[in-house]
Amino acid sequence: MTTRTDQDAATVTQGVYVYGIVRAGAPVSAKLPTVGGSGALLQVTCGSLAALVSEVELDRPLGTREDLLAHEEVLDTVAAESTVLPLRFGGVVTDVDAVHDELLTEHHDHFAAVLHELDGLVQFSLRGRYADQVHLREIVAEVPEIGRLRDSLREAAEDEGYAERVRLGELVSEAVERTRARDVEVALAALDPLSAATAVRKVSGQDDALSVALLVDRDRIAEFEDGVDDLGQRWADRVRLRLLGPMAPYDFLPES
Repeated sequence: MTTRTDQDAATVTQGVYVYGIVRAGAPVSAKLPTVGGSGALLQVTCGSLAALVSEVELDRPLGTREDLLAHEEVLDTVAAESTVLPLRFGGVVTDVDAVHDELLTEHHDHFAAVLHELDGLVQFSLRGRYADQVHLREIVAEVPEIGRLRDSLREAAEDEGYAERVRLGELVSEAVERTRARDVEVALAALDPLSAATAVRKVSGQDDALSVALLVDRDRIAEFEDGVDDLGQRWADRVRLRLLGPMAPYDFLPES
């Protein structure tokens, strides 16, 4: 992508925002919202590829929530119908010629290979949260020391039992991680056969059970969604599942 000097940046007020790469001729609606809202969605074609772009005013900072949502809506809407290679949020070049020459021409073979690898595939995101802290009750039953420490500290003053509180926190944290790991294994065992690839994401909230990205063949979406429904029924009173997608394959891009 083009790099501007400070002097250039002072005189240039408009650039070209790049969303992603598709095959030339892919059906794309020009009515989708765009980053900055200042231009329609266009395609810049080079050989067998096309870049999805829109003009953007540079006299305003990029990165608002509306910008991010527009970026994702363009990519996810296109991904529902066509294979798309999503580019990182915030990518701006100087003009259409730079998109053609410096992005598409220079990287044509690489982009074409990645599109071929992702052909017919879309991403889903599966997230789960434990219902009513059921996992904490499970770990108390699983690790008796947690219950004993909790009971012994219940009547203690805040400045008492420091070592015991530290120990209790460590035990709870370790037990929650073990519970999550088992639940991720259960989810993957159920959904791996229905997916082309999976990527497990780290979760941080104490009530978060899992976050998994799954790459799914468009022809198997209905079967995959049925598999998620079956898992949700198995976990009805334990883990609340939320399935997002189809979306662009953000988690399954090559590292280089």
